[in-house]
Amino acid sequence: MIRDLLLAIVFFFGPMLVMFVLRNLALLFRLWLAVRRQRRMQPEIIDVTPDAVGGPSLGYVALAILIGALSAYLAWQHTHQGVASNLDMQYVPAHLDDQGRLVPGRLAPKKEGTPDATSKHTR
Repeated sequence: MIRDLLLAIVFFFGPMLVMFVLRNLALLFRLWLAVRRQRRMQPEIIDVTPDAVGGPSLGYVALAILIGALSAYLAWQHTHQGVASNLDMQYVPAHLDDQGRLVPGRLAPKKEGTPDATSKHTR
């Protein structure tokens, strides 16, 4: 009984499946021919895009490094320029003078007799 059922299914659906595959294969073959014909009719495209230029030139890189090093040196020199003059200076904190007025804090020259001034010469 199962064998009869399987034979009926195969012989009933088999021809339908074969015809469905043939119809779709014919349709796919016709589409392939149409695409092939369309590609042959298109003109050939010539690529005129310019080549990408490589990195920056060696002169540009050398100039950039030179300017960077010069800027770093000038900034370092500027930050250390006031250090030499500040060695001879000392900070005097804010205080009240004899009349009771507030005197703001400031940098003042070191006096020769202070311990900070004499320790500079021993180093």
